[in-house]
Amino acid sequence: MNHDFSTIAPYGDTDVKPALERLLDSTPFLAGVARLGMPRLSMIAPGLARFLTRNRLRGQFNRIRTISDLQDRVAPFMARVVNTTIDELVITGLEALPDRPCLFISNHRDIVMDPALVNWALHRAGRDTVRIAIGDNLIKQPFVEDLMRLNKSFIVRRNVAGPRELAKVVGQLSAYIGHSIHQENQSVWLAQKEGRAKDGIDRTDPAVLKMVSMAGRKHPDGVAAYMASLNIVPVYISYEVDPCDSAKAVELWKTAIEGGYDKADSEDLENILLGIKGNKGRVKVAFGTPISDQDVLGNTASLAEAIDTQMRDLYQGWETNQAAAQRLRGEPGPSARLDERLAHCPQAAQAQLLKNYAAPELSADEMDLLS
Repeated sequence: MNHDFSTIAPYGDTDVKPALERLLDSTPFLAGVARLGMPRLSMIAPGLARFLTRNRLRGQFNRIRTISDLQDRVAPFMARVVNTTIDELVITGLEALPDRPCLFISNHRDIVMDPALVNWALHRAGRDTVRIAIGDNLIKQPFVEDLMRLNKSFIVRRNVAGPRELAKVVGQLSAYIGHSIHQENQSVWLAQKEGRAKDGIDRTDPAVLKMVSMAGRKHPDGVAAYMASLNIVPVYISYEVDPCDSAKAVELWKTAIEGGYDKADSEDLENILLGIKGNKGRVKVAFGTPISDQDVLGNTASLAEAIDTQMRDLYQGWETNQAAAQRLRGEPGPSARLDERLAHCPQAAQAQLLKNYAAPELSADEMDLLS
């Protein structure tokens, strides 16, 4: 089947100038950038902050003609984010990566920073950056889609009505991942399950792998051989501090108490900004090794377990995680940094925040007890 990827694919060079012009005319975009660059002025005189931001961005955008130009402009911004919001960045496993495109399957804690840090690690090593899968639930305003597709993101459609439309959407997505890797020599970043792991539980959903494998059903050597050709590499990102920890804890607490959570339209954008500018403490980005066992690759449940096994080995437990787990076990668990995070969280949601930090440290039996 021939697929049209134009509605989901990242922008190409010819899309750059029109998209940048739309961004310069977007009040929500300018307001968000102004809050990052001039937070005080944004509060006192938001209109002036947007005006100054627009003028500054126009000068920068005039020098951008291609996606490569844009990536070069993003790199210094990313360097500032790393230098100002991360106390220490540890990157491991790059030397073991194959010299060909990969499908990086990653745990997912932060909307933007997870793939951005993977890209930063690859860029610093002289490797190509990845194409990023992003759910359309995050695209509630046109400027967000422009931003994401300019930055090599492709769109994952969710909440599709009807089995026939769902099969079409999943087939298109699966084909696009294979097309990116095989035809366009572009690596892909994909979260191990739908949405962020707000509860701190990093577990690969076999349904994600089933979606990836759909494009291999007509492969001459079978699905396992197709999956092997994607060079599936697990990635684990360990944050000592999650800037969005209170927001996640409150959402999960309210969901448990009230049976649901009504998310404000601006909440995802606020979480994106908080995730970028908030302090993250120490961070480790750990790349695993390609999964090559054909028996494993041919079975989505076995492949999910193989990914999770690597991720458990790649995980870096920081003091915040260890102290939270100790406290839930009834032990002292001293940690000034964890105390600071708890102090900024509403009291009713503090137990949930502890669980979120502790989750990677706890056994399955301990997690069952807590739930």
